[in-house]
Amino acid sequence: MPPVKSLIVVFDGLRPDMVNADLTPHLQAFQAAHARFPLSCCAFPSETRVNAASLATGCAAGRHGVVGNQFHAAAVFSDRWLRTAVREDLAAADAVLPGGLLQVPSLGERLAAAGRTLAVLSTGSSGSGWLLHHRAETLRQLRWSAQGAAHSTPADAWDAIERRFGPPPAAATPQTARIDHATTVLLDYVLPVVDPDVAVLWFTDPDYTYHYRGIGAPETIAALRGVDAAFARIVDAWQRMPDRDQRAIFVTSDHGHITNRERVDLLAALRCDGFSVDTRAAGDADLGLVPGSVSALGFRRRDEGFQRAVVDWLAAQPWCGALFSAGRDADAGVLPGTLNRALLGLDSDRAADLLFTLAHDDQPGDGGWPGGGLHDSDLPDAGGNHGGLHRREMNTVLVAAGAAFRAGHVSPCPAGIVDLMPTALHLLGLPADGCDGRVLGEAMIGGETPACRTRRVAAAAGRHAHHVTVSTAGTSAYVHGGGRG
Repeated sequence: MPPVKSLIVVFDGLRPDMVNADLTPHLQAFQAAHARFPLSCCAFPSETRVNAASLATGCAAGRHGVVGNQFHAAAVFSDRWLRTAVREDLAAADAVLPGGLLQVPSLGERLAAAGRTLAVLSTGSSGSGWLLHHRAETLRQLRWSAQGAAHSTPADAWDAIERRFGPPPAAATPQTARIDHATTVLLDYVLPVVDPDVAVLWFTDPDYTYHYRGIGAPETIAALRGVDAAFARIVDAWQRMPDRDQRAIFVTSDHGHITNRERVDLLAALRCDGFSVDTRAAGDADLGLVPGSVSALGFRRRDEGFQRAVVDWLAAQPWCGALFSAGRDADAGVLPGTLNRALLGLDSDRAADLLFTLAHDDQPGDGGWPGGGLHDSDLPDAGGNHGGLHRREMNTVLVAAGAAFRAGHVSPCPAGIVDLMPTALHLLGLPADGCDGRVLGEAMIGGETPACRTRRVAAAAGRHAHHVTVSTAGTSAYVHGGGRG
């Protein structure tokens, strides 16, 4: 097979059940006609920058090193957490952390080593755009960010794009104008002029609008129809390409969404019950907290009795979900009553000593869409959110079309965002080893289906039972969800 070029289109936060004839008719038709993966999962935590790094490396968070949307890295910032949405924070971490921020080779680096090219267009944060192609400056390859010239490279490409298409529209809710602009840059400049071997286009909707208006809001409906219309333009252009038989298109989302039920102030709750805790990366308190739908606690007080007391206290809280720590064995965490964080793909020195999710349910949320959970964030109650282990946060859209892929195929295997890099490399005839993900061979013409296994791993801390559901396809691992019970 001759080398196949790939285009990866990311619909940030898109729930698979919102791909339908009413909201996203063009995407639904595309999904029905090509190879789809209904058991697709994001990397955990179910957060944007974690999954941007997983797309860019083909690895879970514990391998690539971006272990949360925000996480403590005291060598970089001792008085706060690292903000992965901010490119300047990521660059600071990249300069300080041993081996750099990303601990494994990226897609851009691997393509460049083979004389190939990657081009990235992002309508998301400066941090997510940077993570998709973090060595673009050094490699003199294209990274265009709607956040502006300071976050884009090379400068001459930014200038050429701005002269021809104007500056990116301002952020809005929904982000349709900005997404339309980026789609035009892709179709009228990146594909015909740069002609990269792999291109990534990141749509920041519906995630942005989910967060601030809710999953079922009128603005969200408009956002979904807006990204669907932009995608229709891409499909139309692809179908008219003279070398269409040497191109593939992947569609994915980086996580799902559920509705915020109620905020739990974790810092206040811990302090109210007498724990010494702050949110700094280093300090005099016994505990360092990073709150969220998945929350992280670092132990500065290392005695075993204290650590057990923290686990027992969390397990007694009605808002607590699943609990994880470093591994004692394949399934159990070293802290009694916890699960091994390696089950989440988070076996890393950068991960916190204790991770816990917040309670969730599958009752109707905003607009009647099922799924909701407690949160500790600045987002509004009834807004959309993610980061935890609800199956609707973990389940993602994944479709593959074009050269090498079977039409109308429905994969019986687990799959995910970690599989895009190895599959894109494979289509170019390049080695795809060294990734946590796999080549999506079962969806390819003449491909084989790997052996698959799914299991539910449970633990109990006192009366608090919790679990995680994981699976494997070949040697690649995926997380489908978890929580109380």
